[in-house]
Amino acid sequence: MISQIPSVLSIPAVPNSPLLSLHDKENYGELLLRKNINLNFLENAAFKIKEKMYDENYQNSQAFSSHFQNHMRNVIEIIKKNIPSGSKVVEIGCGKGDFFSLLEESKTFELTGYDAAYEGEHPNIVKRFLTEADKLTADFIILRHVLEHIPQPHLFIKLLKSIFHTAKIYIEVPNIDWILKNQAFFDITYEHVNYFSQESLSNLFSEKLFDSGLLFEDQYQYVISDLNNFSDKFANEYENGLWKNIDFYDLFPSLTDKIISIENLLFNKRRGYIWGAATKGCMFLAHCAQLNKIVDKIDFSIDINPKKVGRFLPGSRVPIKTKADFYQIATENDLLIISNPIYLDEITAEIKCSHLKNIEVVSL
Repeated sequence: MISQIPSVLSIPAVPNSPLLSLHDKENYGELLLRKNINLNFLENAAFKIKEKMYDENYQNSQAFSSHFQNHMRNVIEIIKKNIPSGSKVVEIGCGKGDFFSLLEESKTFELTGYDAAYEGEHPNIVKRFLTEADKLTADFIILRHVLEHIPQPHLFIKLLKSIFHTAKIYIEVPNIDWILKNQAFFDITYEHVNYFSQESLSNLFSEKLFDSGLLFEDQYQYVISDLNNFSDKFANEYENGLWKNIDFYDLFPSLTDKIISIENLLFNKRRGYIWGAATKGCMFLAHCAQLNKIVDKIDFSIDINPKKVGRFLPGSRVPIKTKADFYQIATENDLLIISNPIYLDEITAEIKCSHLKNIEVVSL
């Protein structure tokens, strides 16, 4: 249902920048969704770029999970099928360098990376963003989970074309069709400005795509095309097409029921824990906090990224601890919430090997 008077939500601006202390000031942003009907494309119309959104405190790496490592290796195989060995490859928005490092291990390409949030000392990763002043050459551009963070994404692709002129490009973004089908409300975040369907992602290019498909159990999608095939269609529809405001709660009518069902499970439990202190866990607890539910029953969140441990989730201020802390403190009278269902099998298999084999587990 499309609401004529959509609600504007205030949500944590950067879920993957955990608070350093319990009393840190929080950074919030407004969420107002609108949909381009012809493109089947959603965006946050209230988005405003906030200073230092992506700095040294930004921790979005999922590479500590073997399941996600397998996903990245699958992507590398896709890339290797589409460009010859020895090609000059540039990864834009390479984050902490996790994918870059895996690709480097294959010893297949000549690699360069760009990201202002990079923390390491790799000589081939430049700690900045690209600008209009750059004029670079490359055979292949990698844009993994970058485009959803950039307002008016067609302008960014146009910028890349002006920088690199001719190159193939791999684009990977979340799949809004999966988000809606699975009622994954926690995937609607402030830092994700754009939400692409497969249709809208392919409309960035005019000619037939070299390759495209779904990844990571359909949560993600990708296309491979040529920058020369950049199309005006997306831009024209974006600027002149039909937009309609959409209420967040109309998109996710089961959100309140989900929170209440977990609250009921917690009623007879000693305490609860949430496994995953990234976007999904953060956003779930932020929505709970707005409704004054569940948060007071959550002892802490669990994350395997050591750079998040000892900090606090934005929006709920729930502390982040290690899985070792969880195994030491939790009992079978507790409830474990797994924030990302894609990791359910991986985590439950580990728990079955522990003393908590009968603990109640639920995924979002």
